[in-house]
Amino acid sequence: MISIEQLIGDLLIQHNCVIVPSFGGFVAQKISAKIDFKSGKILPPSKSLLFNRQLINNDGLLANSLAKSNSISFDSAVLELNNKVSSWNNTLKAGGRIELDRIGIIYRDAERNLCFEQDRFFNLLLESFGLGQVNFLTEEDVQVSQKTAAIRELEPVIVPEFTEKIEEIKETPIVVHPELKKQRSKTWRYIAAACFLPIAFYSVWIPMKTNVLESGLISFTDFNPFHSAVEATYKQVTLDGIESISNEKTSITESIESLPAEVQVYSYKYNDELFIPVQVNESNNVEPSLPESNDNFDVDAMNYIVGCFGEISNAKNLVIKLNNSGLSARILDVSGGLHRVTAGSAISVEELSHIKQAAQSVGFKGWVLK
Repeated sequence: MISIEQLIGDLLIQHNCVIVPSFGGFVAQKISAKIDFKSGKILPPSKSLLFNRQLINNDGLLANSLAKSNSISFDSAVLELNNKVSSWNNTLKAGGRIELDRIGIIYRDAERNLCFEQDRFFNLLLESFGLGQVNFLTEEDVQVSQKTAAIRELEPVIVPEFTEKIEEIKETPIVVHPELKKQRSKTWRYIAAACFLPIAFYSVWIPMKTNVLESGLISFTDFNPFHSAVEATYKQVTLDGIESISNEKTSITESIESLPAEVQVYSYKYNDELFIPVQVNESNNVEPSLPESNDNFDVDAMNYIVGCFGEISNAKNLVIKLNNSGLSARILDVSGGLHRVTAGSAISVEELSHIKQAAQSVGFKGWVLK
């Protein structure tokens, strides 16, 4: 639950006036940044707070914020504010002080006048968030430092006893015991052997006992000399209802005879790069014919382009799909490294319109290449 004191501080960051009903109002005024040359300080912009005892009318800002923050009704918030004001008045009558976090202190002086002292350590200005006081050297500090440096240059400090001790330390040679030298050399030999032996072992073990040279891959199990590789076993599984695929090529007649009766167009695979659309009649007797090369097509014909592919396999798949839909699709040419697929060629605008409508009916939109 958010207290009234905390809520007043939050509202003063966002607003310039917050009224506590029947008690008084806090009025904020923006103060620009200041430079104090005497003390060598730069103060950031801030808000100056004043407490006005005459502002006692309820403007609804504090009560509404209290109701929303604590999920209570507006009337309950007003009642809670009245109780808090009564408590503050009793504290002031008893000679106590009201401390509001981030705002300041309210108290009565010796003449029973109501006084307010702002908290100087918290900046209520949201624009100055993160900005602190900056200290710099004043002219007096610079002059004092220059005088001190000049005095040190004129009167150097010499400590004879200390300098003599330093010269004695420099002249005294450092002698290392021969046995200590031997122990150090043996220790380094052991460390070198401990590093070399694993490297030498694995440089022979990994190429001979693993398949890293064949696969080009290495795993953590290859570093375990006690790990034995498990040979892969394969079991032939025959699934019921699934015919095995043979690599033998079937004739076009056998392929068409196996098609369903509703298929009207069949794409015959002439080779890996050419599929021939074949019109299937009712008796499934076909006479396949090879399509003419691109050089024999009418130059003035208009083509309805429905796709451009960098991979020829994708272009072939689109041609098969369009031909199965009753269109005369083909790979028109290669332009800019892309295989352009046409849904059909037409000489007249009317014929081209029929091709365009047929392609759009199966979900393909394209553009006309003249």
